[in-house]
Amino acid sequence: MTSPASSTKSSELARIAAEAAGISSASVQFTMIHGPANGHDGPLPMAIDSADPDKDDPDAWPTDFLHFSVAGLSVSTSTWPSAISAFSGRVQIGPPEHTGRRDTFSYSGHAVPNPGFIHQSTRKVEVLITLGNQHWSPNYREALMQALVIEKLTGLAAERDTPVLHLHTPVAPFPQTHVSERGDGSNERLRDAIGPCLRFAIGVDPTMSDVRLDIETELATLAEEYGFGLKLNDQRFNRARGEWFTIRGFDRERYRQARARSFPESSALVPRRAMIASVVGPSRAGTTAAVVAALRARGIGVLAASISSMRKTTFINLVLPVAAASPGKFPQWSGGWREALPRLVDCAGHGSAATGETDESLIADWKVALSPAMRCSYPQSSQQTGATTTGRVPYPIWLWWQLPYRTVDTPVLLAEVQAALQPHTRRCEVAYAQSRLCRGDVVRGRAKLIVMLSQEHRDHAAVQRLLTDAAEAAQERIRERLPAVGHVDAGKVRLRLSPRERWLMYAGVSG
Repeated sequence: MTSPASSTKSSELARIAAEAAGISSASVQFTMIHGPANGHDGPLPMAIDSADPDKDDPDAWPTDFLHFSVAGLSVSTSTWPSAISAFSGRVQIGPPEHTGRRDTFSYSGHAVPNPGFIHQSTRKVEVLITLGNQHWSPNYREALMQALVIEKLTGLAAERDTPVLHLHTPVAPFPQTHVSERGDGSNERLRDAIGPCLRFAIGVDPTMSDVRLDIETELATLAEEYGFGLKLNDQRFNRARGEWFTIRGFDRERYRQARARSFPESSALVPRRAMIASVVGPSRAGTTAAVVAALRARGIGVLAASISSMRKTTFINLVLPVAAASPGKFPQWSGGWREALPRLVDCAGHGSAATGETDESLIADWKVALSPAMRCSYPQSSQQTGATTTGRVPYPIWLWWQLPYRTVDTPVLLAEVQAALQPHTRRCEVAYAQSRLCRGDVVRGRAKLIVMLSQEHRDHAAVQRLLTDAAEAAQERIRERLPAVGHVDAGKVRLRLSPRERWLMYAGVSG
């Protein structure tokens, strides 16, 4: 990240040295699992099956965890410190290992973290992008357009050497609020579980207000050019995460024209198969833009993405549409970035490559894990959630927690949450979850679950009551279960489960 003008080179080096001194390991060990979200063997396991972990064994307890599930495909990643340093290059990844489940494979490796990638002290600029106003079921052209938008957005951060803290798509759309609605959002129209939206965050030094202003101005310019909707996180007094300030609404006609202009010959068919590509390397500014630009230059679009840095190692998880004309099965694979590109072109290239060269020097030493090509599935939804004739509509429920380290592992906690919601739902799946080991030897995490209620209602007030009651009942059950599951003092646990993301700020609940 660019240093403020008032800082000196020596002070910046001191910051990097201090950060590096706090790293007690030579490398980062990671494990990824790719597979169908709900196959014949049930939901994808979020961790490798093992015996009860030893609390004194640091390798048995991942410090960071990420789970991402969309279009019927899932990927889970766990990372923790490692003393291993004798491997060539900056990243090492092993061959895919079959887990015993259909199309489900694990990939293990090591990476050298980038000690200069400092973002803990940055101020976050969080952005919500709207790329449509229909239900989420993107075709090949829309996948290419989304890749272009991701490239442009992350390119803004790369030009100013600012880190992309996370990027996730698709996400729940945010309804336009009205003056008559209550400030806590309790009278808002219920949100779809997912929509054609993208959410990402950039870290900006709080002393560099001009950089923040430049980024926000250029975001508005991009929104004007391409027609996408733009909201920024509302940072006014007494506002919480999940509250947004609208800069520009979605312009369907301008977006359609920009998409036709950029990809005039792309297919309007909806992909029936997709694959997961996980690109791993040391965290550096500009890597996400480089990866997506390289793929788009070869005619490869992006259906969905989950990008995050864990222990100063970046994991770019992309769901790529398999080309309709590709008859191959495309088995699982792992290896270097340059070796992965021809495989990706054979599998996901759609014959509408962009012109011009791309700079891939930032990611030349990165590694890639590719899942097999798998069948896609797209969720039930509606343009206005709750308005369908059956009432069988998926809704989002958000979760925030803080637990003492080495008590309850994140996959175990998520399984407990799903079990607690089961009496109230006919379906409950984890769409997104991430946890990190934080200062004070505690693990903090956030997740979004997608639930379909057991009772079918189309009335807004009735559904809101059912969602709230289900979340509160599940929260109470988790509070009773966690001390026994993790042998943890209930007074040291904080947890909040809510149908309103903004309500997670009231997380003073002991669980």
